[in-house]
Amino acid sequence: MTFLVGKPLTLAITATAGSGFLLFGYDQGVMSGLLSGDAFVQTFPEINTNTGANGSATLQGTVVAIYEIGCFLGALMALFWGEKVGRRMCIMAGCVILSIGAALQCSAFSIPHMIVGRIVAGIGNGLNTSTIPVWHSELSKPESRGKGLAIELCINIFGVMTAYWVDYGMSYVKNDAQFRFPIALQILFAILTFIGIIGLPESPRWLIAHGRESEARRIIWSLQPNAHSITEDDAIVNQDVAEITQAIREEQAATEESSFMMVFKNGPQKFLHRTLLGMGGQMMQQLSGVNLITYYNTVIFEKSVGMSHNLALLLAGFNGVAYFVSTLVPIWTIDRLGRRKLMLFAVIGQCACMAILAGTVWDGGHAAGLVATVMLFLFNFFFGVGLLAIPWLLPAEYSPLATRTRSAALATATNWLFTFLVVEITPVSIDNVGYRTYIYFAVFNFCFIPLIYFFYPETRNLTLEQIDHLFTGEKVKLHWHASMGIAGHAEHRVGEKDILNVDPPSARKERARKEQTLPERAPSAQPQQESQQEASTPSPPPVGYPDQAPAQLPQSEFNQCDDQGLSPSLSSNASFYPAVEVRSHDRDGGRNEATTEVPNHIPHNASPNHPYMHSSPEFVIDELTALRNFSNNAASFPQTAQEAYQGIASPLFDHSVFSDPVNDVFLPGSAYEALHTTLRNRQLWTARPDIPSRCSSPASVPESGAVTPNGLHPSEVNHYSRPSRPFELSPARENVLWQNYLNEICLWLDMFDNHRHFASTYPQMAKSSPHLRYSILALSARQIERKQNQKSQSESLSLYQEAIHLLLPELESKTTPVIASCVILCVLEMLSCNPKEWRRHLDGCAYLIQAAEINGFSGKEEQALFWCFARMDVCGGLISEEETIIPIHHWIPKDMSPAEASQHFLTSNISAFDTYANYTVYLCAQTLGVLFNPSSQLPPSCVTCRYLGSPDDRDTYVHRWKRLFDSVEEWYDNRPNQMKSIFVIPATAGQERPFPTVLYGNGAAISGNQLYHTCALLLLQRKPKTLSLSRRPKSVLWHARQICAISASNTHHGCWTNALQPLWLAGKAMSHHSEHTAIIETLTRIERETGWATAWRVEDLKDFWGEDDDMDEMEPMRIDVEGDVSLQTPRSIRSL
Repeated sequence: MTFLVGKPLTLAITATAGSGFLLFGYDQGVMSGLLSGDAFVQTFPEINTNTGANGSATLQGTVVAIYEIGCFLGALMALFWGEKVGRRMCIMAGCVILSIGAALQCSAFSIPHMIVGRIVAGIGNGLNTSTIPVWHSELSKPESRGKGLAIELCINIFGVMTAYWVDYGMSYVKNDAQFRFPIALQILFAILTFIGIIGLPESPRWLIAHGRESEARRIIWSLQPNAHSITEDDAIVNQDVAEITQAIREEQAATEESSFMMVFKNGPQKFLHRTLLGMGGQMMQQLSGVNLITYYNTVIFEKSVGMSHNLALLLAGFNGVAYFVSTLVPIWTIDRLGRRKLMLFAVIGQCACMAILAGTVWDGGHAAGLVATVMLFLFNFFFGVGLLAIPWLLPAEYSPLATRTRSAALATATNWLFTFLVVEITPVSIDNVGYRTYIYFAVFNFCFIPLIYFFYPETRNLTLEQIDHLFTGEKVKLHWHASMGIAGHAEHRVGEKDILNVDPPSARKERARKEQTLPERAPSAQPQQESQQEASTPSPPPVGYPDQAPAQLPQSEFNQCDDQGLSPSLSSNASFYPAVEVRSHDRDGGRNEATTEVPNHIPHNASPNHPYMHSSPEFVIDELTALRNFSNNAASFPQTAQEAYQGIASPLFDHSVFSDPVNDVFLPGSAYEALHTTLRNRQLWTARPDIPSRCSSPASVPESGAVTPNGLHPSEVNHYSRPSRPFELSPARENVLWQNYLNEICLWLDMFDNHRHFASTYPQMAKSSPHLRYSILALSARQIERKQNQKSQSESLSLYQEAIHLLLPELESKTTPVIASCVILCVLEMLSCNPKEWRRHLDGCAYLIQAAEINGFSGKEEQALFWCFARMDVCGGLISEEETIIPIHHWIPKDMSPAEASQHFLTSNISAFDTYANYTVYLCAQTLGVLFNPSSQLPPSCVTCRYLGSPDDRDTYVHRWKRLFDSVEEWYDNRPNQMKSIFVIPATAGQERPFPTVLYGNGAAISGNQLYHTCALLLLQRKPKTLSLSRRPKSVLWHARQICAISASNTHHGCWTNALQPLWLAGKAMSHHSEHTAIIETLTRIERETGWATAWRVEDLKDFWGEDDDMDEMEPMRIDVEGDVSLQTPRSIRSL
């Protein structure tokens, strides 16, 4: 076990693996310069093929190539015993055996003695080369695995180069040391590798496969770059252990045979296919002709080019240097460009080099000899870039854990088998067919081009477990698609500084200097700067909108919809007024002295492509009141603005839904509402260029010289900045808020995310994104206020205001921290407002998410943001009985079909149960689309959002309902074990426990199953009466009881926040008073323990049940409520 952790451990592993391959490279190249040396041919005249000698070229080839037979035997030993003894033991055994072989060679005085020594050394090298790539890859991070193997092979060629120069230097020695010392020198490299491997860890994947999980966990922890700051039970370590364990179980379930036989079987895991790809890569490496040059470099320079022995040795040394330099290229390109591109680049270049080399050798002239020398150098360059490292990397990447050692051993055995073939025939071929030798190698390289292009998948930046998914399914996938997982996106990869939140010292000093000088800035300096910015950019100031003359278009073009019809992305309330220009806020609380201006004339025929959207009159009142409250100086604002609410019935502010002034802080005229309106307007403005336009009605556009509905001309409106005394938060109080966020709120947000981005990633982002920090703190403060039922909201309001103040200037960047702030503020608003108004608090963020092109398969942080928001979107849709704000086709990438998305969700039940849980959210959104699709009210040309196909004559409601219901039931039937209950107690006959106890082990399982029952309940209630199902489904009552049982049995607070609407739907199916009591107790407990408003639904349920009725009389009336019209939404909710 090693004492190193983190980056030092990674470097030590790479150095030791490189030492092993240095030994491999040195042994490859050392014989090249010895074969024609004076001392060597005097000791072994039988293989002297120099001019005038009578040695056998065939025997010379055998003596050199027999080493490959030993390597082949070593690879077979790894194949049979490597998995049993482990990676480290194989490498140590290989070093010992290789040292014995080297000692036998350097002491040889006869050909048989030399052959035995080369076979023994080959066995040791075969063990090492079969095992080191596997050991190294299993201890490497996916983003650096290719780079590590490239460094390994770079060191391998450094060994070849070292051998060339040692041979050249020893050529001036006139005794037996001329060849014995270079051969013996490899013992030194074997000893270094042996010492290195003793102090380094075993592969954690091998340890877990052999039941040693505790050792594996410690090794995985020690490999983390921030190991000193985390524990062995950290979420990252747990995730890695879980993924490896799941992969092992999957492979064990795929076959009951031994892993030796598995490599020759295909099955669902395609073991044989993967093994053949690894063997094919090694075959291509050797048939490319590289060992023609490596082993016979000097011979080629002497015989084909016509150089002297010493000059040939010198050029071979320089060729080794060039070869080594070329191997530096893949270190920086293999994980950036990928494996396939480098391999294709290499074989095309090698083909050209071999073809030109054949022509120059055939010519035989001096100029042709120079060109041939250049081609030898170029060939090594192309090979070093593409085919050197990758064939050694692919067997370890392509093969699953159960067959990885044996597949790599077979690939290595293939390498040595073809190396023996090439090395054996090369001297004979050069002597007998001359230039034609290079022609058939050129043909081989040409044939490799289609082989690589059509059969070899790209594995760049994928974990070993993710690579398994490339080989599952009907056919092998050549490229990782965004729909297949979250970790395959290189563009979303977080850098080391982002993960550790490390800023360069210069950046920290600069930020500190700015923070110190910021309060000292003069208020008059900012307006000039802002005016210059407004002149150079079309972006609006932090609050309000610039004065910009709209373009002129014919009125007919403006008033008519285009062929696309109505855009589903924008609701009737998604509008804002372009005429108001207000002062922006200085960071120091200063005030821009420019007065508010509104153009007197807004042409009715303004272009629909104008960057500002026209608005209904009530929006003007919203904006003016928002600005007045945002200034925290209501007294100086004209009182008539407030009176406008009494004269205009705004769909944005339905007073009937604000029934709880204590719990709903977003009342009209409140500071919370003003801040929300300002943020929402800016979100819509920011998202506008990326959202399809919609036509405006003439009534919504002010006439020339119009004033606001309250009689006040907009130019008379003053806007005041924030108070000069900013809100102060003590470190002790901030600690309390952070503790509450991490221990309570993150359970809500990370409920369907095994990586827990809201607990780990976003708090780190908040260090460099103040708006995200204040958004998190505002949500935490508001949750504490709600939970403790505090009347004062001053703390959360101040934090909410500061978050919006800092967020507004950053919105247009649409960065991940910006979207995160918007999503977190949505959670705050949903926690604090009347749930019947949820959708109005979500739409601005929804449009911004679409404008940023974030979807459910974006990967990593953005994917976590999307699914967190999607759950809120679905909850809002369930309450209002509408489709989700984000259309269902924007939930998946543009190039992915719904069928492909469903297939990806279903396959995730093996490796990512959180993704499988997200499938229920997706199905719930589809359910809303099928049941509440507005296509029955709108012309077909105006409906651009299609759920599960177009609802035309060939795709009726019955077909769509049946297809969706089958998908919902398929989700339930294919649940992974993590999504199934772990303990069940049936309900009692009496009133003690009216619902069964159904216990789940994680939040994704709790809420995922509850959403499944919700989808099934809604669909069964609206089942087409003419449809007959092949399998009788569970009743609506069963699903309703399961919904109640899940919330009553599991106290996960995050799942409780999503249970509000499912409990409402289930409660309408209950008739016994004991069931009613249990549901009310659950809803009351949710609000008491989480602060999430549920009391309003209790009142709705009591109203629905008829709280004055005798509940006992209702018991005989229990029915299967499938399709029962009496259980539809009451009028109070339908009217919203």
